[in-house]
Amino acid sequence: MYEVIIERPRMGGGWGGKGRRAEMRRRADPETAPNDEPISRGRGSKHLNENLAPLRRFLLSRVGRPWDAVHSEIAAHLRVTSAVQKHVLDHLRDMVYTNVVEIDGGLYEHGSWGVRPLGAYRRAQVYVCPETGLLKKVPFVPGPATPPPAIEVVPIGREAQYRKIDGQWYRITLSPLPREPDREVHDLLLGDLRKLGSPWQRGWELNQHYGYWDRYATAKRQIGKRELRRLPPGVR
Repeated sequence: MYEVIIERPRMGGGWGGKGRRAEMRRRADPETAPNDEPISRGRGSKHLNENLAPLRRFLLSRVGRPWDAVHSEIAAHLRVTSAVQKHVLDHLRDMVYTNVVEIDGGLYEHGSWGVRPLGAYRRAQVYVCPETGLLKKVPFVPGPATPPPAIEVVPIGREAQYRKIDGQWYRITLSPLPREPDREVHDLLLGDLRKLGSPWQRGWELNQHYGYWDRYATAKRQIGKRELRRLPPGVR
């Protein structure tokens, strides 16, 4: 497991591969070298290439054990003289809540910024129990339930739709747009359609509002109790 985390080489910065080595030799040969060469060519860049997923799985597999023992087990396989291996220890601090306090039954992380609930500042899957010193999994805390979006439009067809306006349900009559693009057209809900912009912009706005590019509202009528009962349950 440690070899997977630690031993992966740095990426970038080399002329690996036969093709690149041949290109490097060609550029070094005075007979075939180009006349002009950017000074930055071939520099590349190196960056650390750790695979930290095994470390996360390792921490989860040690849940229930003393954190000091788990930390010692990891540190025993890492050398602080190695930049890559030292970088793993830096990541380890982000994967475990080590300075935890319990307040009124809730778990909080104590840091230089103050006291915050676990997960408010960063995400980690495990924490060190403030009472026992054991490594424990962060309990799942469900967020507030998101209510379903309110339904305020019930399509009837291309000719009409039910729409809720200011708390009241209306039957909206939809009519085809006139063929003349410059003709004045007044929509009962959107107003003068010419103010919406080009014909394409008008069509887009109508489609967003009514579900059709070529229909606009020409009449509306508040519906009664009998018609209201025809609406799907949950939208009345």
